[in-house]
Amino acid sequence: PRVAIIRHADVRRMLMEQKAHAEGMRALTLYSAWVLDQIQLNPEDKGLAKLDDLLLPLVKGYCSERSYDLMGQCLQVLGGSGFTVDYPLEQYIRDLKIDSLYEGTTGIQAQDLFFRKIARDQGQTLMGLAAKIMETVQGGSEGDPFAKERALLGKALEDVQAQVMAMVGYAMAAMQDPPQIYKTGLHANALLFSLAETVMGWLLIRHAEIAQAALAGASAKDKAFYEGKVASARWFAANVLPKSARRRTLAENETGDLMTMPDEAF
Repeated sequence: PRVAIIRHADVRRMLMEQKAHAEGMRALTLYSAWVLDQIQLNPEDKGLAKLDDLLLPLVKGYCSERSYDLMGQCLQVLGGSGFTVDYPLEQYIRDLKIDSLYEGTTGIQAQDLFFRKIARDQGQTLMGLAAKIMETVQGGSEGDPFAKERALLGKALEDVQAQVMAMVGYAMAAMQDPPQIYKTGLHANALLFSLAETVMGWLLIRHAEIAQAALAGASAKDKAFYEGKVASARWFAANVLPKSARRRTLAENETGDLMTMPDEAF
């Protein structure tokens, strides 16, 4: 039988991908804004400024890239009519692309993240952020409804840390064999994505905890909102966080062959 477009499985998949990422990117941006507030309130805490520096390429690089991709999905939901000027999406897609280009392309943001914000800092700020995430990973009590999501978050964090170590290894090896540095560069964007998604997954689980607690006394109007927050966190943990494992494997097994390929072969 005919059904509303939202009842199609693929449409619901695309809508949830858009919803979970939009909420996650908003959470990442607002967390970064909160850190800026804390810098103003606690100017003596130099660690806050370093955390803000670490988060900046995640907000700029990841959010600009994924927003552009997801806007394409918004158009896809509407089918062929989404491509017409009847909807503003076609203009939004064109306008959005500038965000991943100006003030440093995503590749530059990714190199800034690794070389300036992680390597130069000897990983201290990253370890501090990881400790905060681990508090959530280990924060469940008996009968925890988010035990599965916490485990997925913990695995993603482990994969990010392993990828960082692989890239640090290549950078160190480059002191004796300079071309080794290319192995680090080849995976900088992937690291930016994995770290951003891990932070977003962490924040979404925190949101879900609050939403779950609020469900019991929620009005009919608010219930759907809270259920949506829980669903976003679950979907993101199950479908996005595992991507870090693949990126880790690729980084650890990098051969650098791409950099020895003749320019003419492109």
